[in-house]
Amino acid sequence: MCACHFRQEEPEGYPSSTSQPETSSSGGQTPGNEGGQTTQNEPGNTQPERTTEAADDGFTTESHPHDDIYKGDQIVVNAENEYKFLSGDLDLLTVVDNKNEYYTHGDFVTKLDKTTLAKLNEMMEAYAKASSLTSTDIFVQDGFRTFEEQEDRHSSGKSSTFEAGHCDYHTGRTFDMFRMFPDGTTPYFAAEGDCAWFADNACKYGFIVRYPEGKDSATGEKARTYTYRYVGAPHASYMHENGLCLEEYISELKEHTKDDPLTVAVDGAVSIIYYVPASSGDTDVPVPKDKAYTVSGNNSDGFIVTVTQ
Repeated sequence: MCACHFRQEEPEGYPSSTSQPETSSSGGQTPGNEGGQTTQNEPGNTQPERTTEAADDGFTTESHPHDDIYKGDQIVVNAENEYKFLSGDLDLLTVVDNKNEYYTHGDFVTKLDKTTLAKLNEMMEAYAKASSLTSTDIFVQDGFRTFEEQEDRHSSGKSSTFEAGHCDYHTGRTFDMFRMFPDGTTPYFAAEGDCAWFADNACKYGFIVRYPEGKDSATGEKARTYTYRYVGAPHASYMHENGLCLEEYISELKEHTKDDPLTVAVDGAVSIIYYVPASSGDTDVPVPKDKAYTVSGNNSDGFIVTVTQ
């Protein structure tokens, strides 16, 4: 099982949201009284008026244009949410030219986003070493698809359930895995038998089964054991441990704000995750001042902030 656990309370070291004066991370008294409250003297009280200063909660904001909700590792693409093909979302690389020696390619044209491909390489190496293999019989294909490519596949019946624009392969973070057996057969991949390692370890590298068993009504697609999607390790681990598909997880995240974040620990690495609803124009997204973080859209109505503790 993934070495991960979850809690909703603020962890030690997380910037506090209290409005009372506190000691800043640098050790000094937190300055500033913007938004502070004034305590009036009561009759007979000779003490001077005192101002309760608003504490620096360790956050600042960064402005994101509305279109940023359509970019990032946690976007959801399905029948209700169309992929926008906006510049700046993907850095595509061909698998054949950038994979490692622990798996092979199904063709010479499959492309994946740079981060997804790097994590795929890490996962395949970890699996091979855990299994005492110098290489595996796994091969990868069916990565990024353009609108036109999916339109052709849909009209020809090769991809009947995914209309162009509503296909998760557009994200560059989704791909299919197959096996190449000695008899020349190439069955679909499944995390079972000698590949059971993937069932509990793929999440550590940020991967989920995009269309898991029993989630047809949420994903809009029949279960597929061989289609994987990169979302990031804390997100994948939480989904794995709680039996959620991507649609269910992104919906649940809306309950977790900056002041009530989701906390996920994976192999000792703690991440804080929260949702910020998007404005009609630019959105001021609260982000930590002194911790690493990422901001992803959800492809519908807001942003997901992931803070590394």
